Amino acid sequence: MAERSTPDPAIRALALDEADRLTASGACAVLLTGSHVSGCAGAQSDVDLYAIGSGPAYSLHLNGARLVSVSWCSPDEVRAAFVDPGQVGQVIPGWRNAWIIADTSGVAVALQQEAIAWSWDLIGAARLDAWVAEEVTGFAEEVHKLISARGRGDVISAAVQRSILALRLAPRLAVHHRWLYQTENALWAGMNERLGSSWTTAQLAALGISPCTLDETLDAALDLFALAVSDTWRTMDERQREVCRATLAVSTRRVPKSAGHARGARA
Repeated sequence: MAERSTPDPAIRALALDEADRLTASGACAVLLTGSHVSGCAGAQSDVDLYAIGSGPAYSLHLNGARLVSVSWCSPDEVRAAFVDPGQVGQVIPGWRNAWIIADTSGVAVALQQEAIAWSWDLIGAARLDAWVAEEVTGFAEEVHKLISARGRGDVISAAVQRSILALRLAPRLAVHHRWLYQTENALWAGMNERLGSSWTTAQLAALGISPCTLDETLDAALDLFALAVSDTWRTMDERQREVCRATLAVSTRRVPKSAGHARGARA
């Protein structure tokens, strides 16, 4: 488990103030999570709070000059998130490292202990692999949209599709590699480390970090899809492989012959 950072005293005071307000509104527990407990908060970082009870799923407000985000959820919703492949990457470390500010019924302590005891086995390899395979296959639609927009000279739509691929593939591959990343601040750099130079080069270009032309950034996004397909190929069924084969052919990227990490490339 990642080491929890001690929040700044001003943040702790603000969190206590928020907890008083939230418990008065019916929350049975309030927790501080996010960058202020992971040690990566900056001057503009918001204060992330979980409120256990009934309220809006997510809301933002200002407390003084500080932006505060509040996520309300019931204990059942938290436990459902603990077995949702699309949420565990952030939810599990978020709960493990959270500071419990208020807990009138002991439910926050119980949920945190469940998060600490959690393992990928709770979801199971078959379900995780099936989820990742279907998610990656689903991005074939974004590839076709990118290629179509590019072909008709619609650079705005092409750039939107590029951005979808650049932003959304990494969280799916984090599940494939069974990596918990706590905050999105760590996600893309962490996946670059795990997937190697081919992925990193394409990711930096698709995000516009490397000095590239628009066409080069579009090509980089297509490379990301090819790399993601190659990385997850062994988990796919024949329907999914058929979709991905056709999409890779349209994008002039190689079809992987076997499972293998970061092997997709232009033909």
